[in-house]
Amino acid sequence: MNLALQWLCTIAAPLAGLLIKRICQRFGVPLFPWRIPWIALLASTTEQSIQALQIPISAGIDASIISGILSSIAISRCLVWLILELLPTLRILPSSPKILRDVIFIIGSMLLIALNLKEQARIDLVGLVTTSAVLTAVLGLAAQDPLKDLIGGLSLQLEQVIREGDWVEIDGQIGRVASISWRDTEINSLHGSKLTFPHTSSNSSTIKNFTSNGAHGNRLIVGLDYNMPPDIAKKLMQKISDNHPLVLRKPACIIRIRSFEESCINYEWINWQEDYGQSRALRGDLQEQLWYALQREGFSFPFSVRDVRLSKNSQPPKSMHTNKAKLLKAAGKLLQKNPLFSILSDQQIQKMMEMSSLCSYGPGEIIVTENESGNSLFMLIDGHVSIRKPAIAQNNSEIARLKSGDIFGEMTVFAGTPRSATIQSICKVDLLEIDRQAIAELIEEKPGLIETFGQMISTRQAQLDQLSITPQPSASRDVVRRMKALFQNLIS
Repeated sequence: MNLALQWLCTIAAPLAGLLIKRICQRFGVPLFPWRIPWIALLASTTEQSIQALQIPISAGIDASIISGILSSIAISRCLVWLILELLPTLRILPSSPKILRDVIFIIGSMLLIALNLKEQARIDLVGLVTTSAVLTAVLGLAAQDPLKDLIGGLSLQLEQVIREGDWVEIDGQIGRVASISWRDTEINSLHGSKLTFPHTSSNSSTIKNFTSNGAHGNRLIVGLDYNMPPDIAKKLMQKISDNHPLVLRKPACIIRIRSFEESCINYEWINWQEDYGQSRALRGDLQEQLWYALQREGFSFPFSVRDVRLSKNSQPPKSMHTNKAKLLKAAGKLLQKNPLFSILSDQQIQKMMEMSSLCSYGPGEIIVTENESGNSLFMLIDGHVSIRKPAIAQNNSEIARLKSGDIFGEMTVFAGTPRSATIQSICKVDLLEIDRQAIAELIEEKPGLIETFGQMISTRQAQLDQLSITPQPSASRDVVRRMKALFQNLIS
């Protein structure tokens, strides 16, 4: 009856092990290693069955010794799980490196097996090893390299030089640490390949850890034209850093002149970020946005010039003129269809466009910022932009999108109010920037436009109030009066 009950427990043990596994996952604790104790229980039950039923087995095979060895391994593994895995998770004991847990498990298992063999089979393993000089020499020579790797792995983890999940550079190879075993360290490189470094080689080389010291400084060397004043260059780079979500506010970014070269001024631009894995994405974004910012300011990245040849018929590339002409033509058609400017004649639209400017923004750039002042409105010619308002949406998330033909910033131009939301480009966008002065000259020629514009802006503001995009609902009552005062100053 006792044997049947033990077999019933042995059969039910895997189900209990799976249940314990689910409980560990539910409470976020290390998984209990139930397979090793179950194998030991199965061996013990089999041994008792052989003895009880007197089943003959081959000579030289002692089931009790096999059962004792498996039981020793199971006890050692359960103790390691309890003391070195579960208790540190519960913050009762400090955590320990995985390689140290593996070493303790191996040593503990060997000690328990030795004690078990000494008690059951009367085998003195220590005396056997010490009296066999040949065996000792062979084991020493065979374990020389593995011992070096083992000691190297222990030193890496005990000193916490690197940990799993850290971004590191070993022997010039950059990647994220996937695992640290007793023999080697595996990292996943930036390009997706898996690299394996034996501890003997990694300990003898320089290791750079980009994670353990906190924020990582992403360093760029940017060469800009001598014609561009340093204060303007620094302001452009500072604005780009302030608007990028991956750049930390503290510590502040560093922008300084590094050197004066033959054809450019080299600036050192350091931006701090938390995740080194996004460093390449950040570098690409910053450089792309800087290109568009320089273009809007009338500058560009310089290049080395060794030979200068002057030509009388030197002309700008035709592609630039063609692209600008296409954008202006498209802008004219969009203005005629826009409800705000459809009241203007073709001549008035043409005059307003001549006093306006084309500008382009790269993906992710901030075009206008909430609560800042301004003197211009924008019409989207090509691309899409996102409207963001932190006061309404959590985490500065998007509340609306604008497409080709839409305008924004009209309340700032006509009513003089601050920007009511932050506008960010989603992709590369082309915009027509219409200055308040251009509209003022149209009103000067035809004063009746101010009443028409006032009525349309009042309607527009009422719509924005319903969407909760603008926080000044009372401003719609006196838009015309405010417009008259605002534009009267410009006209006078």
